[in-house]
Amino acid sequence: MRLASTLLASVLLLSAALAHATASNKELEARANDIDSRLATVERANQSLVTMQQQIESARAELRTLRGQIEEARHELTLLQQQQRELYADLDRRLLLIENGAAPTTPAAADGTVPTEESIRAADESSLYGDSFAALKAGRYPDAVRGFQLYLTKYPDGPRADSATYWLGEANYVQKEYQTALVSYLGVLQKYPDSKRAADAQLKVGFCQYELKAFKNARATLGKVVSSYPGTEAARLATERLTRMDVEKR
Repeated sequence: MRLASTLLASVLLLSAALAHATASNKELEARANDIDSRLATVERANQSLVTMQQQIESARAELRTLRGQIEEARHELTLLQQQQRELYADLDRRLLLIENGAAPTTPAAADGTVPTEESIRAADESSLYGDSFAALKAGRYPDAVRGFQLYLTKYPDGPRADSATYWLGEANYVQKEYQTALVSYLGVLQKYPDSKRAADAQLKVGFCQYELKAFKNARATLGKVVSSYPGTEAARLATERLTRMDVEKR
């Protein structure tokens, strides 16, 4: 009888312990599931933060690129304004030559003075450059190319030879003839190193090298623009392009 009671008590204790263990296991499992859920929430939040950070970096890169494009557009506007001033100056010179009897359309001026060969040549040089420049300004780029090529053939040492060489490069650049444009820009630097076009020509050499995917050369050229022409618009545009290349990892 006593043995049966002892066995019964042992069974009851074992059942109670088993029930407690089962409850504890369920509690632990519930806690583990809760921790898993919280970890999953944290991971999702971290992933969202990573995605957000990537989007922010992408937006910053796009903003830098857009700023570079804006600066390029400003530079092109400055060039167009300069072209316009030069065109008006050329027109004034041509009108002055005509008024002074230098126009080759008549054998003598109204006062009977025969135009000299030099004055006729000057009028033709000015007219050819002005017409070519007008074609460039009007967007007739093939005409501009032909005009500046003719100018450089007839007047390789003319007073506007450096500008004609530069604008020939520009006429080809806007048509995406980068290799041909590169030859003209290099021509400005080699033949007319002291030209007022030198800084812009070197900048455009870098731009052509970039478009031709010669990125190492482009970096070297643009870096030289920054160091050789500090504080200029060309240097600022060169810096913008270098920053853009950093973003593009080029």
